[in-house]
Amino acid sequence: MEEYRALGMMELKSIARGYEAADQLVKTADVEFVTAVTTCPGKFIIIIRGGIAAVRAALDRAEQFSADYVVDTFLLGNPDDQVFNALVNQYPYSAPDAMGVVETWTAAAALVAADQGVKAAQSNVVKIGLAHQIGGKGYVIFVGEVAAVQASIEAAVRDPRVSAKLVDTSLIPSPDRRLWELFSNRGSE
Repeated sequence: MEEYRALGMMELKSIARGYEAADQLVKTADVEFVTAVTTCPGKFIIIIRGGIAAVRAALDRAEQFSADYVVDTFLLGNPDDQVFNALVNQYPYSAPDAMGVVETWTAAAALVAADQGVKAAQSNVVKIGLAHQIGGKGYVIFVGEVAAVQASIEAAVRDPRVSAKLVDTSLIPSPDRRLWELFSNRGSE
């Protein structure tokens, strides 16, 4: 199998159809699940990884199979490693100068925002919230120097896949350590 350097996601409005789409994804191409879970409000999210051609083929097939149920889908070729780390909640505290939040209507748009933002500036992605207990929305948290976090937010919202599904953004200079502890101790969202 070629190296896992692509990330694909499909968000569906039916849990039953989500399980069927997940089955189609892994039967179509040589891909591996990152996650396949039910989320709020009654949606199903599937994240896969694999070679870019395999992920594209799997997403295309599952989207054809589940077209009427697809809320959002995307493919990221060569996502930054920080995106993978944030998905599995690996984010050590580093007393950042600033914290920035990009909130989207879909989980898929949040993943795109994370990748675009971290590639545009010297900030770090420390959290990606994907629909669970947040009404189906997604969000990403960047940390670093104020200018870098601002640049990451701006880069994220410039991407049309994010801007079309943007809820809001926030830049918090000098976040208190207790704020960090609030979201980092909540576990995976």
